[in-house]
Amino acid sequence: MRRVPLLALARWAHHSWLPRGERAHSERAQADANASLLVLMPQLMVERTMPHVPAFATLPRPACAKVMRITAAIAQAHTLRKVVSASAREMFASQVAPHVLRAIQSSALADAADVDVGAMLNVFDRADMTAVGLRLALHAHDDPALRALLQLRLPRAVAQRAWRYGTGDLGAHTASRLLEAAYALAGGRSC
Repeated sequence: MRRVPLLALARWAHHSWLPRGERAHSERAQADANASLLVLMPQLMVERTMPHVPAFATLPRPACAKVMRITAAIAQAHTLRKVVSASAREMFASQVAPHVLRAIQSSALADAADVDVGAMLNVFDRADMTAVGLRLALHAHDDPALRALLQLRLPRAVAQRAWRYGTGDLGAHTASRLLEAAYALAGGRSC
């Protein structure tokens, strides 16, 4: 785990969270973006130090999003057992995450019921799966500052979409185990 420096929020956050929706390149633009993010997410200023972020969040942004999608896939493993045709497998690999479907289908988690996300979930939709994974990651961590950092890591639209979904009766510890399993399956590699 590592900490995100308070003055590096503009580099940590996806550019969609920044004031003009574009990366802050100059020192002045980064300072303005940091101030804007602190106003937007005041929970980041409550503690004296920033929380340690989990390993999956420190991966490059595409790899972090991939871990989110795999987390959602593991949470829906029972449904994914029904994906058997070659075309469906190819679609899952191209839209959600390559090389993990067979491992998810054969894991013991596929015997358990799917996590109730409170809405109809298309397991082939990249954005929905990323949003559900983020929602599960937010559920796994109770520190408000850490939750804000996790949201900032991915595009703003994904974070907003994540709140459409629920976590049912899933416990925080179980959500954390799903994240750990997803991180192991992803191998810390980007798509």
